[in-house]
Order: sequence, then structure tokens, then C-alpha cells
Amino acid sequence: VIHGTDVELTNYVENALRSGLAAKEKKDALAKTPKAGLGHMSFYNGTEVKRVQGATLLKAIKGAIADLHEDFRENAKVAMRYADYVDIIEGLSNGTTNFFDAPPEKIIGKPVEFIDAAVDPIVGDFNYFRINYDAMTYDTDKNVDSGDYLFVLTAWYDQKRSLNSAFRIAEVVPTP
Repeated sequence: VIHGTDVELTNYVENALRSGLAAKEKKDALAKTPKAGLGHMSFYNGTEVKRVQGATLLKAIKGAIADLHEDFRENAKVAMRYADYVDIIEGLSNGTTNFFDAPPEKIIGKPVEFIDAAVDPIVGDFNYFRINYDAMTYDTDKNVDSGDYLFVLTAWYDQKRSLNSAFRIAEVVPTP
């Protein structure tokens, strides 16, 4: 197939490998319990990122936005699950008003990125979150017995928040 088609199969496979790497980067950044040695990459690990609590998720998110320093608040975004956002909308609608056609930025107060792995919403200026690559190599090999081509992407990278104070995690703590 690789030699008998005019489709750029190698580029297609390399793009798919890069997409897989992006998924791994996101998984590492949002891991509640990161693998050994990868804890510094996760927003949720330890006490490095301040947690802001609220009685409801919307109050926690608004509190997290308000708790950011004004320099970070200006460019802040919210990373949260879509299911949590829909719950907020339903609570605000209260059976009388339809907020489903309103943009998330109008409801939350800041631009929203929907990420299913963001168990607790992350609020902050994501300009202070970097992924650093030491090296990235693509390898191709052919199994001469079966005729299969093997494609491998090896990447050495590190994710780092240059300022933990640019981020907050919104947590719901219901009042008794």
C-alpha cells in the first residue's frame, strides 16, 4: 500500500502519531493521580495550584476568577467538562429561562475550553503553561517477513507551569 498509492500515507501516519502525543500531553496535564515521576506535570497534583471552593460549581468558578491577580485575570480561560457546564445552565434556567443559546463566555464570565478530563475546572492564564520538547524522532521500519511497515514517534517532553499563581482550581464544597 505504501508504494502503490499516490496518497501521502507517511504524512498521514505521522500526523496521527502527533495527535496521539497531544492526547498524552493532555492526559498528563489533567491526571488526578499521575504516574510516578510525572506529578509535576499535573494541575491537580499536590498543593502547587491554589484551590478555591464554592457552594456550587458556578460560585467556585467565579470565586476562582476573582481570586486571580488582575494581571492573570485579564487573559484567564476556564477549562471544564461540558457536562458540568450543562448542569450550570440547567440550574440557572430554573425551568423559566433558556440559557442554552447563550455563549459560555457570557454565562461563566471568561472564555471556556471544554475538556472532559478536567474533573475540577481549571481557571487561569494558560500562557503560563508550557510544553517543552527535548527531542522528537520518527522511526520507520519494515518487517521483511510480514511486509508490515512500523511507524514510531518517540518524544521527550516536559510540561511546566511557569507561574502556579496564574491558575486556580474550582472545587465544590456544599454548605451543610
